[in-house]
Amino acid sequence: MKSTEVYKLIREVIGPWCKEQGFKRTTGGMLGWHRPHADQQLVFWFQCSQDGWDPYTGSKFILEFQVAGDPQPGASGARRYRLPYFLSEAELEEVRAIQNSVIAGLPPPPKDYYVFGLGAATSEWYRGKFQPVPEPYRNQDDIWLRYHTPADVRRWADFVLAVLPTSIRAAGGPA
Repeated sequence: MKSTEVYKLIREVIGPWCKEQGFKRTTGGMLGWHRPHADQQLVFWFQCSQDGWDPYTGSKFILEFQVAGDPQPGASGARRYRLPYFLSEAELEEVRAIQNSVIAGLPPPPKDYYVFGLGAATSEWYRGKFQPVPEPYRNQDDIWLRYHTPADVRRWADFVLAVLPTSIRAAGGPA
């Protein structure tokens, strides 16, 4: 899946809520929204991994929040937080369950897939992408939300929509 497809699916789920809450779209290549917060801007955005798409392991994205003078994602001098920072233990466990569900649904690569010819360390790293997350996540973890199908992306978008109001309040403004 191309990042534009991922962003389109997320926008379909998250966009209406953002509009109701007075958020406007950010500009640039990532999918984001912003609205005034005191004398600054409260911004959140989704960013697909620069690793790209793999037909067997799929890809991943993150959700990041910031409060800054600039409405653009990644503004310098901003207070920035990724989604896990705001999640409860139960929500982090739901993230792990969704993550493991995505991983369980990944199609196995053929034995002659090119990655396996790149050396033992690379092969081991790649095989690790098919292993479930064994330990509970913590708020400090840098969790990339994995996907392989449009249904995976929609499931993540639905989860994000459920936790977005609380995350927005915690990031610095009323939701």
